[in-house]
Amino acid sequence: MLIGNAIVYASLAVIAMNGEAFPSVLDGVVWLTVGSTVVARRVDITRWAGKTASGEPATLAHWRRYALTVVSLTALASVLAHVIGGSPAS
Repeated sequence: MLIGNAIVYASLAVIAMNGEAFPSVLDGVVWLTVGSTVVARRVDITRWAGKTASGEPATLAHWRRYALTVVSLTALASVLAHVIGGSPAS
């Protein structure tokens, strides 16, 4: 998840700095990475007895909250990156 977050942050930073048009290849990288991290977390919970940050067993309720949070915050950050870069997402 750490590597996935780093890829998302770096991609959004480049979008903001370079004013990438929407949609761009970097938007694809962002959403492919988000999808991959959400799927990886589900596999972690269902197959490998994933834990929460506090060390408790994670449940699918935790996963749903994680997925909703990641998707929502990434969507907001993507819009902001495009606005900052001068190319508003449409």
